[in-house]
Amino acid sequence: MADIRSQVTPGRILGVLLRAWWVILLAGLLGGLLAFGYSSTLSPIYQSTASTYFSMRSASSGSDINQGSAYTQSQMLSFAQLAMSSVVLDAVRDDLDTDLTNSQIRNMTTVTIPQNTVILDVTAASTQPEFAAELANSIADNLAEVVDEISPKDDAGNATVVARVIEPATPAAFQSSPNKQRDAVLGAFAGVLLAVLAIVVWTLLDTRVRSEDALRRITDLPVLGGIPRRKDAQRRALVVSEPNSTSAEAYRRVRSSLRFAAVEHDIRAIAVTSSIPGEGKTSTAVNLALTYAEAGLRVLLVDADLRRPMVAETLGLENSVGLTTMLVGAVDFEEASLPWGDTSLWVLPAGEVPPNPAELLASARMTELLRELRGKFDVMVVDTAPLLSVSDATIIAQSVDTTIVVADVSKVHLAQLSRSLEALDRARAEVAGVLFSRVKRQRGDDYNYYYGPSGGKRQRTGVPLTRRERRGEATPTSVPLDIAPAGSLPAPAPSPSPPDDAPEIEVEDNARHEDAPSAEGADAVQSPDVSSDLGEAEDDANALDLSRVEGDVRLTADRSDS
Repeated sequence: MADIRSQVTPGRILGVLLRAWWVILLAGLLGGLLAFGYSSTLSPIYQSTASTYFSMRSASSGSDINQGSAYTQSQMLSFAQLAMSSVVLDAVRDDLDTDLTNSQIRNMTTVTIPQNTVILDVTAASTQPEFAAELANSIADNLAEVVDEISPKDDAGNATVVARVIEPATPAAFQSSPNKQRDAVLGAFAGVLLAVLAIVVWTLLDTRVRSEDALRRITDLPVLGGIPRRKDAQRRALVVSEPNSTSAEAYRRVRSSLRFAAVEHDIRAIAVTSSIPGEGKTSTAVNLALTYAEAGLRVLLVDADLRRPMVAETLGLENSVGLTTMLVGAVDFEEASLPWGDTSLWVLPAGEVPPNPAELLASARMTELLRELRGKFDVMVVDTAPLLSVSDATIIAQSVDTTIVVADVSKVHLAQLSRSLEALDRARAEVAGVLFSRVKRQRGDDYNYYYGPSGGKRQRTGVPLTRRERRGEATPTSVPLDIAPAGSLPAPAPSPSPPDDAPEIEVEDNARHEDAPSAEGADAVQSPDVSSDLGEAEDDANALDLSRVEGDVRLTADRSDS
Protein backbone atom coordinates (compact mmCIF):
# COMPACT_ATOMS: atom_id res chain seq x y z
CA MET A 1 0.00 0.00 0.00
CA ALA A 2 1.25 3.48 -0.82
CA ASP A 3 2.63 5.69 1.90
CA ILE A 4 -0.22 8.03 2.81
CA ARG A 5 1.48 9.75 5.71
CA SER A 6 1.83 13.49 5.45
CA GLN A 7 5.29 14.22 4.07
CA VAL A 8 6.17 17.59 5.53
CA THR A 9 9.23 19.49 4.43
CA PRO A 10 10.51 22.88 5.64
CA GLY A 11 9.54 24.34 2.29
CA ARG A 12 5.97 23.11 2.60
CA ILE A 13 5.67 24.45 6.16
CA LEU A 14 7.07 27.81 5.06
CA GLY A 15 4.63 27.93 2.17
CA VAL A 16 1.70 27.16 4.44
CA LEU A 17 2.78 29.85 6.91
CA LEU A 18 3.14 32.42 4.12
CA ARG A 19 -0.31 31.63 2.77
CA ALA A 20 -1.78 31.80 6.27
CA TRP A 21 -0.13 35.13 7.13
CA TRP A 22 -3.49 36.72 7.81
CA VAL A 23 -4.31 34.01 10.35
CA ILE A 24 -1.02 34.64 12.15
CA LEU A 25 -1.57 38.40 12.06
CA LEU A 26 -5.12 38.03 13.36
CA ALA A 27 -3.92 35.77 16.19
CA GLY A 28 -1.27 38.32 17.15
CA LEU A 29 -3.77 41.17 17.21
CA LEU A 30 -6.25 39.11 19.17
CA GLY A 31 -3.60 38.03 21.68
CA GLY A 32 -2.46 41.61 22.17
CA LEU A 33 -6.01 42.89 22.64
CA LEU A 34 -6.84 40.15 25.13
CA ALA A 35 -3.67 40.79 27.15
CA PHE A 36 -4.28 44.53 27.14
CA GLY A 37 -7.89 44.05 28.17
CA TYR A 38 -6.93 41.69 31.00
CA SER A 39 -4.30 44.14 32.28
CA SER A 40 -6.88 46.91 32.28
CA THR A 41 -9.08 44.92 34.66
CA LEU A 42 -6.31 44.55 37.27
CA SER A 43 -5.88 47.05 40.09
CA PRO A 44 -2.85 49.35 39.59
CA ILE A 45 0.13 48.75 41.87
CA TYR A 46 2.44 51.57 43.01
CA GLN A 47 5.96 51.11 44.35
CA SER A 48 8.13 53.31 46.55
CA THR A 49 11.74 52.67 47.61
CA ALA A 50 13.73 53.85 50.66
CA SER A 51 17.55 53.46 50.66
CA THR A 52 19.62 52.89 53.83
CA TYR A 53 23.42 53.24 54.10
CA PHE A 54 25.45 51.13 56.58
CA SER A 55 28.88 52.10 57.88
CA MET A 56 31.28 51.79 60.86
CA ARG A 57 30.95 54.53 63.47
CA SER A 58 34.63 55.39 63.73
CA ALA A 59 38.10 54.12 62.96
CA SER A 60 41.55 55.16 64.21
CA SER A 61 43.56 54.09 61.16
CA GLY A 62 43.27 53.18 57.49
CA SER A 63 43.49 49.52 58.37
CA ASP A 64 40.58 49.87 60.75
CA ILE A 65 38.55 51.62 58.04
CA ASN A 66 39.18 48.82 55.54
CA GLN A 67 38.35 46.16 58.09
CA GLY A 68 35.18 47.98 59.11
CA SER A 69 34.04 48.39 55.49
CA ALA A 70 34.65 44.70 54.76
CA TYR A 71 32.81 43.73 57.92
CA THR A 72 29.81 45.93 57.05
CA GLN A 73 29.65 44.60 53.49
CA SER A 74 29.78 41.01 54.74
CA GLN A 75 26.87 41.72 57.06
CA MET A 76 24.55 43.19 54.41
CA LEU A 77 22.68 39.90 53.87
CA SER A 78 22.10 39.74 57.60
CA PHE A 79 20.75 43.29 57.60
CA ALA A 80 18.40 42.38 54.72
CA GLN A 81 16.99 39.45 56.66
CA LEU A 82 16.77 41.66 59.71
CA ALA A 83 14.60 44.12 57.77
CA MET A 84 11.98 41.39 57.26
CA SER A 85 12.19 40.03 60.79
CA SER A 86 9.40 40.33 63.31
CA VAL A 87 11.51 42.69 65.42
CA VAL A 88 11.33 45.31 62.67
CA LEU A 89 7.86 44.54 61.29
CA ASP A 90 6.18 44.63 64.70
CA ALA A 91 7.45 48.16 65.15
CA VAL A 92 6.28 49.03 61.62
CA ARG A 93 2.76 47.81 62.36
CA ASP A 94 2.67 49.97 65.50
CA ASP A 95 3.89 53.04 63.61
CA LEU A 96 1.38 52.68 60.77
CA ASP A 97 -1.44 51.41 63.00
CA THR A 98 -2.39 48.84 60.37
CA ASP A 99 -4.19 45.54 60.57
CA LEU A 100 -1.78 43.90 58.14
CA THR A 101 0.06 40.84 59.39
CA ASN A 102 3.81 40.39 59.16
CA SER A 103 3.32 37.86 56.34
CA GLN A 104 1.23 40.31 54.34
CA ILE A 105 3.85 43.03 54.83
CA ARG A 106 6.58 40.64 53.64
CA ASN A 107 4.53 39.92 50.52
CA MET A 108 4.22 43.63 49.83
CA THR A 109 7.92 44.39 50.42
CA THR A 110 11.13 43.59 48.55
CA VAL A 111 14.64 44.08 49.97
CA THR A 112 17.57 44.36 47.54
CA ILE A 113 21.30 45.05 47.89
CA PRO A 114 23.11 46.63 44.93
CA GLN A 115 26.23 44.60 44.12
CA ASN A 116 29.43 45.53 46.03
CA THR A 117 27.70 48.23 48.05
CA VAL A 118 26.66 48.75 51.65
CA ILE A 119 23.30 50.20 50.62
CA LEU A 120 20.03 48.37 51.27
CA ASP A 121 16.91 49.26 49.30
CA VAL A 122 13.48 48.60 50.76
CA THR A 123 10.69 48.64 48.13
CA ALA A 124 7.05 48.55 49.19
CA ALA A 125 4.12 47.93 46.79
CA SER A 126 0.49 48.87 47.36
CA THR A 127 -2.61 49.94 45.48
CA GLN A 128 -2.26 53.26 47.37
CA PRO A 129 0.92 55.22 46.51
CA GLU A 130 0.97 57.10 49.84
CA PHE A 131 0.76 53.91 51.90
CA ALA A 132 3.56 52.33 49.85
CA ALA A 133 5.85 55.28 50.63
CA GLU A 134 4.96 55.24 54.33
CA LEU A 135 5.56 51.51 54.57
CA ALA A 136 9.01 51.69 52.94
CA ASN A 137 10.08 54.63 55.14
CA SER A 138 8.82 52.94 58.30
CA ILE A 139 10.75 49.74 57.57
CA ALA A 140 13.93 51.74 56.85
CA ASP A 141 13.63 53.82 60.03
CA ASN A 142 12.87 50.87 62.31
CA LEU A 143 15.67 48.83 60.71
CA ALA A 144 18.16 51.60 61.59
CA GLU A 145 16.98 51.59 65.21
CA VAL A 146 17.18 47.80 65.52
CA VAL A 147 20.69 47.78 64.00
CA ASP A 148 21.78 50.40 66.51
CA GLU A 149 20.44 48.22 69.32
CA ILE A 150 21.89 44.84 68.33
CA SER A 151 25.20 45.79 66.67
CA PRO A 152 28.45 45.29 68.65
CA LYS A 153 29.40 48.14 71.06
CA ASP A 154 32.74 49.89 71.44
CA ASP A 155 34.49 50.79 74.68
CA ALA A 156 32.24 53.81 75.05
CA GLY A 157 29.10 51.70 74.67
CA ASN A 158 28.22 53.01 71.24
CA ALA A 159 27.16 50.80 68.34
CA THR A 160 29.97 50.07 65.94
CA VAL A 161 27.59 49.90 62.91
CA VAL A 162 25.46 52.84 61.97
CA ALA A 163 22.46 52.76 59.55
CA ARG A 164 21.30 56.02 57.96
CA VAL A 165 18.36 56.60 55.56
CA ILE A 166 19.96 58.36 52.63
CA GLU A 167 16.91 58.49 50.32
CA PRO A 168 13.43 58.34 51.83
CA ALA A 169 10.54 56.92 49.78
CA THR A 170 8.08 59.24 48.05
CA PRO A 171 4.61 58.43 46.64
CA ALA A 172 4.88 57.13 43.06
CA ALA A 173 3.29 59.19 40.30
CA PHE A 174 2.82 56.22 37.92
CA GLN A 175 1.81 52.64 38.48
CA SER A 176 4.47 49.96 38.28
CA SER A 177 2.11 47.16 37.35
CA PRO A 178 0.31 45.99 35.44
CA ASN A 179 2.34 47.28 32.48
CA LYS A 180 -0.32 47.38 29.78
CA GLN A 181 2.06 48.06 26.90
CA ARG A 182 4.39 45.25 27.91
CA ASP A 183 1.50 42.85 28.46
CA ALA A 184 0.02 43.71 25.04
CA VAL A 185 3.35 42.98 23.32
CA LEU A 186 3.74 39.70 25.20
CA GLY A 187 0.14 38.76 24.37
CA ALA A 188 0.68 39.49 20.69
CA PHE A 189 3.85 37.41 20.68
CA ALA A 190 2.05 34.54 22.42
CA GLY A 191 -0.80 34.75 19.90
CA VAL A 192 1.59 34.60 16.94
CA LEU A 193 3.48 31.69 18.48
CA LEU A 194 0.31 29.73 19.17
CA ALA A 195 -0.99 30.40 15.64
CA VAL A 196 2.28 29.21 14.08
CA LEU A 197 2.28 26.06 16.23
CA ALA A 198 -1.37 25.37 15.40
CA ILE A 199 -0.76 25.77 11.66
CA VAL A 200 2.30 23.52 11.76
CA VAL A 201 0.43 20.83 13.70
CA TRP A 202 -2.53 21.14 11.32
CA THR A 203 -0.19 20.75 8.37
CA LEU A 204 1.35 17.64 9.92
CA LEU A 205 -2.06 16.08 10.55
CA ASP A 206 -3.76 17.19 7.31
CA THR A 207 -3.87 14.23 4.92
CA ARG A 208 -6.38 15.62 2.45
CA VAL A 209 -5.63 15.47 -1.27
CA ARG A 210 -4.63 19.11 -1.47
CA SER A 211 -2.41 19.02 -4.54
CA GLU A 212 -1.09 16.93 -7.37
CA ASP A 213 2.07 16.31 -5.35
CA ALA A 214 -0.04 14.77 -2.59
CA LEU A 215 -1.80 12.61 -5.18
CA ARG A 216 1.56 11.35 -6.44
CA ARG A 217 2.18 9.71 -3.08
CA ILE A 218 -0.57 7.18 -3.70
CA THR A 219 -0.93 6.86 -7.49
CA ASP A 220 0.59 7.68 -10.84
CA LEU A 221 -2.78 8.40 -12.45
CA PRO A 222 -3.00 11.71 -14.29
CA VAL A 223 -4.98 14.69 -13.06
CA LEU A 224 -7.74 15.34 -15.61
CA GLY A 225 -8.33 18.88 -14.39
CA GLY A 226 -9.83 20.88 -11.57
CA ILE A 227 -13.39 22.15 -11.10
CA PRO A 228 -13.35 25.55 -9.35
CA ARG A 229 -15.06 26.01 -6.02
CA ARG A 230 -18.41 27.77 -6.15
CA LYS A 231 -20.19 29.75 -3.46
CA ASP A 232 -23.38 27.79 -3.97
CA ALA A 233 -23.18 24.02 -3.57
CA GLN A 234 -26.31 23.44 -5.67
CA ARG A 235 -26.07 20.86 -8.46
CA ARG A 236 -26.66 22.56 -11.79
CA ALA A 237 -26.04 22.07 -15.48
CA LEU A 238 -23.41 24.80 -15.60
CA VAL A 239 -22.46 24.10 -19.19
CA VAL A 240 -25.94 25.31 -20.16
CA SER A 241 -26.86 27.80 -17.45
CA GLU A 242 -23.42 29.47 -17.35
CA PRO A 243 -21.71 28.46 -20.61
CA ASN A 244 -18.94 31.06 -20.35
CA SER A 245 -18.10 30.48 -16.70
CA THR A 246 -14.81 29.12 -15.43
CA SER A 247 -16.52 25.96 -14.23
CA ALA A 248 -18.05 25.26 -17.65
CA GLU A 249 -14.68 25.67 -19.32
CA ALA A 250 -13.16 23.34 -16.74
CA TYR A 251 -15.62 20.61 -17.73
CA ARG A 252 -14.75 21.16 -21.40
CA ARG A 253 -11.10 20.69 -20.56
CA VAL A 254 -11.97 17.41 -18.88
CA ARG A 255 -13.66 16.34 -22.12
CA SER A 256 -10.49 17.26 -24.00
CA SER A 257 -8.35 15.35 -21.51
CA LEU A 258 -10.47 12.25 -22.03
CA ARG A 259 -10.34 12.71 -25.77
CA PHE A 260 -6.55 12.71 -25.82
CA ALA A 261 -6.39 9.90 -23.28
CA ALA A 262 -8.27 7.70 -25.75
CA VAL A 263 -5.22 7.14 -27.94
CA GLU A 264 -4.71 3.48 -27.15
CA HIS A 265 -8.39 2.51 -27.01
CA ASP A 266 -11.75 4.02 -27.90
CA ILE A 267 -13.64 5.64 -25.04
CA ARG A 268 -17.41 5.63 -25.53
CA ALA A 269 -18.66 4.56 -22.08
CA ILE A 270 -17.48 6.60 -19.09
CA ALA A 271 -18.28 5.94 -15.44
CA VAL A 272 -18.04 8.79 -12.92
CA THR A 273 -17.55 7.98 -9.24
CA SER A 274 -15.94 9.29 -6.06
CA SER A 275 -14.63 8.00 -2.75
CA ILE A 276 -17.28 9.46 -0.45
CA PRO A 277 -20.62 11.23 -0.97
CA GLY A 278 -20.71 14.94 -1.68
CA GLU A 279 -17.58 15.25 -3.82
CA GLY A 280 -19.40 16.38 -6.98
CA LYS A 281 -19.60 13.19 -9.04
CA THR A 282 -23.19 13.80 -10.18
CA SER A 283 -22.43 17.39 -11.23
CA THR A 284 -19.41 16.09 -13.10
CA ALA A 285 -21.42 13.40 -14.89
CA VAL A 286 -24.17 15.84 -15.90
CA ASN A 287 -21.88 18.60 -17.14
CA LEU A 288 -19.47 16.21 -18.84
CA ALA A 289 -22.38 14.69 -20.76
CA LEU A 290 -23.52 18.17 -21.78
CA THR A 291 -20.06 19.09 -23.07
CA TYR A 292 -20.15 16.07 -25.35
CA ALA A 293 -23.67 17.02 -26.45
CA GLU A 294 -22.71 20.59 -27.29
CA ALA A 295 -19.93 19.17 -29.47
CA GLY A 296 -22.62 17.54 -31.64
CA LEU A 297 -22.28 14.00 -30.31
CA ARG A 298 -25.20 11.74 -29.40
CA VAL A 299 -24.91 11.30 -25.64
CA LEU A 300 -26.72 9.12 -23.13
CA LEU A 301 -26.52 9.97 -19.42
CA VAL A 302 -27.33 7.01 -17.18
CA ASP A 303 -28.02 7.40 -13.47
CA ALA A 304 -26.68 4.14 -12.01
CA ASP A 305 -26.56 5.45 -8.44
CA LEU A 306 -29.53 3.39 -7.33
CA ARG A 307 -29.17 4.37 -3.68
CA ARG A 308 -29.18 8.18 -3.88
CA PRO A 309 -30.06 9.07 -7.49
CA MET A 310 -29.60 12.78 -8.20
CA VAL A 311 -29.34 13.11 -12.00
CA ALA A 312 -33.07 13.59 -12.57
CA GLU A 313 -33.29 16.18 -9.82
CA THR A 314 -30.27 18.06 -11.20
CA LEU A 315 -31.76 18.25 -14.69
CA GLY A 316 -35.34 18.81 -13.56
CA LEU A 317 -36.65 15.49 -14.86
CA GLU A 318 -39.04 12.86 -13.55
CA ASN A 319 -37.52 9.89 -11.78
CA SER A 320 -40.52 7.60 -11.50
CA VAL A 321 -39.41 5.45 -14.44
CA GLY A 322 -35.86 4.65 -15.38
CA LEU A 323 -33.03 2.14 -15.14
CA THR A 324 -34.53 0.01 -12.39
CA THR A 325 -37.84 -0.43 -14.21
CA MET A 326 -35.93 -1.43 -17.34
CA LEU A 327 -33.87 -3.99 -15.45
CA VAL A 328 -36.98 -5.68 -14.07
CA GLY A 329 -38.53 -5.71 -17.55
CA ALA A 330 -41.42 -3.38 -16.77
CA VAL A 331 -40.66 -0.83 -19.53
CA ASP A 332 -38.43 -0.53 -22.57
CA PHE A 333 -35.86 2.14 -23.38
CA GLU A 334 -38.38 4.37 -25.18
CA GLU A 335 -40.54 4.66 -22.07
CA ALA A 336 -37.68 4.94 -19.59
CA SER A 337 -35.40 7.48 -21.32
CA LEU A 338 -35.93 11.21 -21.71
CA PRO A 339 -34.44 13.74 -24.15
CA TRP A 340 -33.16 16.92 -22.52
CA GLY A 341 -34.30 20.08 -24.22
CA ASP A 342 -33.34 20.36 -27.87
CA THR A 343 -29.89 18.90 -27.33
CA SER A 344 -28.53 15.56 -28.46
CA LEU A 345 -28.49 14.46 -24.83
CA TRP A 346 -30.74 11.66 -23.63
CA VAL A 347 -31.13 10.82 -19.97
CA LEU A 348 -31.92 7.46 -18.43
CA PRO A 349 -32.93 8.24 -14.81
CA ALA A 350 -32.42 5.74 -12.02
CA GLY A 351 -36.10 5.14 -11.44
CA GLU A 352 -37.51 4.01 -8.14
CA VAL A 353 -34.92 3.06 -5.52
CA PRO A 354 -34.90 -0.76 -5.31
CA PRO A 355 -34.33 -2.82 -2.16
CA ASN A 356 -31.49 -4.74 -3.87
CA PRO A 357 -29.38 -2.27 -5.90
CA ALA A 358 -26.23 -4.40 -5.91
CA GLU A 359 -28.06 -7.44 -7.27
CA LEU A 360 -29.61 -5.43 -10.11
CA LEU A 361 -26.32 -3.83 -11.11
CA ALA A 362 -24.46 -7.15 -10.99
CA SER A 363 -27.07 -8.95 -13.06
CA ALA A 364 -26.43 -10.19 -16.59
CA ARG A 365 -29.29 -7.97 -17.78
CA MET A 366 -27.38 -4.86 -16.61
CA THR A 367 -24.23 -5.92 -18.46
CA GLU A 368 -26.19 -6.63 -21.62
CA LEU A 369 -28.10 -3.35 -21.32
CA LEU A 370 -24.92 -1.27 -21.04
CA ARG A 371 -23.41 -3.05 -24.02
CA GLU A 372 -26.48 -2.41 -26.15
CA LEU A 373 -26.88 1.22 -25.09
CA ARG A 374 -23.28 2.15 -25.83
CA GLY A 375 -23.82 0.99 -29.39
CA LYS A 376 -26.74 3.37 -29.86
CA PHE A 377 -24.92 6.55 -28.82
CA ASP A 378 -21.59 8.16 -29.50
CA VAL A 379 -20.87 8.61 -25.78
CA MET A 380 -22.46 7.12 -22.67
CA VAL A 381 -21.80 8.69 -19.25
CA VAL A 382 -22.77 6.67 -16.18
CA ASP A 383 -23.15 8.22 -12.73
CA THR A 384 -22.39 5.64 -10.03
CA ALA A 385 -22.40 5.39 -6.24
CA PRO A 386 -19.34 6.33 -4.13
CA LEU A 387 -16.67 3.64 -3.96
CA LEU A 388 -16.22 3.48 -0.19
CA SER A 389 -19.93 3.34 0.57
CA VAL A 390 -20.93 0.34 -1.55
CA SER A 391 -19.49 -1.88 -4.27
CA ASP A 392 -21.84 -0.62 -7.01
CA ALA A 393 -19.19 1.51 -8.73
CA THR A 394 -16.72 -1.37 -9.07
CA ILE A 395 -19.44 -3.42 -10.77
CA ILE A 396 -20.23 -0.68 -13.28
CA ALA A 397 -16.53 0.05 -13.87
CA GLN A 398 -16.04 -3.41 -15.33
CA SER A 399 -18.63 -2.72 -18.07
CA VAL A 400 -17.39 0.68 -19.27
CA ASP A 401 -14.34 1.84 -21.17
CA THR A 402 -12.93 4.06 -18.45
CA THR A 403 -13.73 5.55 -15.04
CA ILE A 404 -13.24 9.05 -13.66
CA VAL A 405 -12.64 9.40 -9.92
CA VAL A 406 -13.74 12.78 -8.54
CA ALA A 407 -11.73 13.98 -5.52
CA ASP A 408 -12.89 16.94 -3.43
CA VAL A 409 -9.68 18.69 -2.34
CA SER A 410 -11.42 20.11 0.73
CA LYS A 411 -12.91 16.83 1.93
CA VAL A 412 -11.40 13.54 0.79
CA HIS A 413 -8.27 12.21 2.50
CA LEU A 414 -5.38 10.35 0.97
CA ALA A 415 -6.31 7.13 2.77
CA GLN A 416 -9.86 7.28 1.41
CA LEU A 417 -8.77 7.97 -2.15
CA SER A 418 -6.12 5.25 -1.90
CA ARG A 419 -8.69 2.66 -0.82
CA SER A 420 -11.00 3.75 -3.67
CA LEU A 421 -8.29 3.36 -6.29
CA GLU A 422 -7.31 -0.01 -4.84
CA ALA A 423 -10.92 -1.17 -5.13
CA LEU A 424 -10.97 -0.21 -8.81
CA ASP A 425 -7.62 -1.90 -9.34
CA ARG A 426 -8.89 -5.13 -7.78
CA ALA A 427 -11.90 -4.97 -10.11
CA ARG A 428 -9.47 -4.59 -13.06
CA ALA A 429 -11.21 -1.38 -14.07
CA GLU A 430 -9.70 1.10 -16.47
CA VAL A 431 -9.23 4.46 -14.70
CA ALA A 432 -8.72 7.56 -16.84
CA GLY A 433 -7.52 9.70 -13.96
CA VAL A 434 -8.51 11.84 -11.01
CA LEU A 435 -10.59 15.00 -11.32
CA PHE A 436 -10.14 17.55 -8.53
CA SER A 437 -13.28 19.38 -7.43
CA ARG A 438 -13.85 22.51 -5.32
CA VAL A 439 -10.49 23.95 -6.29
CA LYS A 440 -9.94 27.46 -4.99
CA ARG A 441 -10.01 30.04 -7.77
CA GLN A 442 -7.62 32.95 -8.01
CA ARG A 443 -8.92 36.50 -8.05
CA GLY A 444 -9.90 37.60 -11.53
CA ASP A 445 -9.99 34.03 -12.83
CA ASP A 446 -13.08 34.44 -15.00
CA TYR A 447 -13.54 33.12 -18.52
CA ASN A 448 -16.13 35.79 -19.23
CA TYR A 449 -13.24 38.24 -19.61
CA TYR A 450 -12.33 36.54 -22.89
CA TYR A 451 -15.78 37.18 -24.33
CA GLY A 452 -16.26 40.63 -22.84
CA PRO A 453 -19.03 41.79 -20.49
CA SER A 454 -21.64 41.80 -23.22
CA GLY A 455 -20.03 39.72 -25.92
CA GLY A 456 -21.55 36.78 -27.69
CA LYS A 457 -22.54 33.88 -25.51
CA ARG A 458 -22.92 30.24 -26.23
CA GLN A 459 -26.43 29.45 -27.30
CA ARG A 460 -28.46 27.92 -24.54
CA THR A 461 -29.83 24.70 -25.84
CA GLY A 462 -33.27 24.93 -24.33
CA VAL A 463 -35.15 23.99 -21.20
CA PRO A 464 -36.36 20.60 -20.05
CA LEU A 465 -39.80 19.47 -21.14
CA THR A 466 -42.22 17.19 -19.37
CA ARG A 467 -42.17 13.49 -20.09
CA ARG A 468 -45.44 13.76 -22.10
CA GLU A 469 -44.08 16.66 -24.18
CA ARG A 470 -40.91 14.76 -24.87
CA ARG A 471 -42.74 11.68 -25.99
CA GLY A 472 -44.97 13.66 -28.36
CA GLU A 473 -42.41 16.01 -29.89
CA ALA A 474 -38.97 14.41 -29.72
CA THR A 475 -37.36 11.30 -30.97
CA PRO A 476 -33.95 9.91 -30.14
CA THR A 477 -31.07 11.12 -32.21
CA SER A 478 -29.73 7.63 -32.77
CA VAL A 479 -31.32 4.25 -33.41
CA PRO A 480 -34.97 3.32 -32.80
CA LEU A 481 -35.94 3.31 -29.16
CA ASP A 482 -36.58 -0.37 -28.79
CA ILE A 483 -33.39 -2.14 -27.82
CA ALA A 484 -32.26 -4.39 -30.61
CA PRO A 485 -30.06 -7.42 -30.07
CA ALA A 486 -26.35 -6.78 -30.11
CA GLY A 487 -24.89 -6.92 -33.59
CA SER A 488 -28.18 -6.10 -35.34
CA LEU A 489 -28.43 -2.38 -34.64
CA PRO A 490 -30.00 -0.36 -37.47
CA ALA A 491 -28.38 2.75 -38.85
CA PRO A 492 -28.90 5.92 -36.79
CA ALA A 493 -31.69 8.25 -37.82
CA PRO A 494 -30.98 11.89 -38.69
CA SER A 495 -31.12 14.36 -35.84
CA PRO A 496 -34.56 16.00 -35.53
CA SER A 497 -35.18 19.68 -35.63
CA PRO A 498 -36.09 21.42 -32.36
CA PRO A 499 -39.80 21.42 -31.38
CA ASP A 500 -41.77 24.44 -32.43
CA ASP A 501 -42.71 25.38 -28.87
CA ALA A 502 -39.30 24.75 -27.34
CA PRO A 503 -38.08 28.08 -25.90
CA GLU A 504 -34.81 29.41 -27.19
CA ILE A 505 -32.52 32.23 -26.15
CA GLU A 506 -31.53 34.86 -28.70
CA VAL A 507 -27.80 35.08 -29.32
CA GLU A 508 -26.14 38.37 -30.17
CA ASP A 509 -24.84 38.47 -33.74
CA ASN A 510 -21.23 39.44 -33.20
CA ALA A 511 -17.90 38.61 -34.70
CA ARG A 512 -17.18 35.80 -32.30
CA HIS A 513 -20.49 34.07 -33.00
CA GLU A 514 -19.97 34.29 -36.73
CA ASP A 515 -16.47 32.84 -36.40
CA ALA A 516 -17.46 30.16 -33.90
CA PRO A 517 -15.80 26.81 -34.61
CA SER A 518 -17.75 23.79 -35.72
CA ALA A 519 -18.82 21.09 -33.30
CA GLU A 520 -15.98 18.85 -34.45
CA GLY A 521 -13.45 21.51 -33.46
CA ALA A 522 -15.08 22.52 -30.20
CA ASP A 523 -12.57 20.56 -28.21
CA ALA A 524 -9.70 22.60 -29.62
CA VAL A 525 -11.10 25.94 -28.40
CA GLN A 526 -9.16 27.00 -25.35
CA SER A 527 -8.92 30.10 -23.23
CA PRO A 528 -5.88 32.29 -23.97
CA ASP A 529 -4.82 31.82 -20.37
CA VAL A 530 -5.51 28.21 -19.62
CA SER A 531 -3.28 27.98 -16.58
CA SER A 532 -5.17 30.79 -14.84
CA ASP A 533 -8.56 29.10 -15.16
CA LEU A 534 -7.81 26.85 -12.23
CA GLY A 535 -7.26 28.36 -8.81
CA GLU A 536 -5.41 27.08 -5.83
CA ALA A 537 -6.50 23.91 -4.06
CA GLU A 538 -6.05 25.18 -0.57
CA ASP A 539 -8.29 26.44 2.15
CA ASP A 540 -5.76 27.72 3.88
CA ALA A 541 -3.03 25.84 2.82
CA ASN A 542 -1.50 23.86 -0.08
CA ALA A 543 -2.00 25.20 -3.62
CA LEU A 544 -3.16 22.96 -6.45
CA ASP A 545 -0.92 23.38 -9.47
CA LEU A 546 -2.53 21.94 -12.60
CA SER A 547 -0.80 24.14 -15.13
CA ARG A 548 1.32 21.26 -16.37
CA VAL A 549 -1.73 19.05 -16.98
CA GLU A 550 -3.67 21.84 -18.68
CA GLY A 551 -0.63 22.79 -20.75
CA ASP A 552 -0.37 19.24 -22.07
CA VAL A 553 -4.05 19.26 -22.97
CA ARG A 554 -3.78 22.59 -24.78
CA LEU A 555 -0.66 21.51 -26.67
CA THR A 556 -2.28 18.29 -27.86
CA ALA A 557 -5.43 20.18 -28.82
CA ASP A 558 -3.43 22.57 -30.96
CA ARG A 559 -1.77 19.71 -32.73
CA SER A 560 -5.09 18.00 -33.34
CA ASP A 561 -6.60 21.20 -34.69
CA SER A 562 -3.73 21.74 -37.06
